[in-house]
Amino acid sequence: MNDLHQLKQATEAAYQAEQAKLRDVLRQEADLRHALVDLDEKRRAARALPADQWAAPRAIGADMLWQGWTQRSRQDLNVQLAQVLVSKAEKMAALTQTFGRAEVVSALLEQQKAARRKSALGRDQRAVEDLALLRSYKS
Repeated sequence: MNDLHQLKQATEAAYQAEQAKLRDVLRQEADLRHALVDLDEKRRAARALPADQWAAPRAIGADMLWQGWTQRSRQDLNVQLAQVLVSKAEKMAALTQTFGRAEVVSALLEQQKAARRKSALGRDQRAVEDLALLRSYKS
């Protein structure tokens, strides 16, 4: 009994650790997706500027530098996001496995409890039968 309870605690701890790892990856994913949205909003805002505001930057080539920077930034963010998504898939698989282990141990504990209850009920029933027999002998 004690070993099974210790195993349950260990599997629960492992499951919680995997959940924490996944939360970290999900946070990274959300941050990267937010950065991509911010970059897209900046690009849209820049395109929405009136043409006369772009005259000076175009004259010195700053508009091309800006476009190049946004494209490289977008590529870098997408590469990072792809790496995080791979990590997320790995963490999800590990979480699924640790969840399965925790569920199996919980089921084993429930089976053990049910077996103990059934055994106790059988003992109680035999004790009642024995008492009935003793009473019948006395009378």
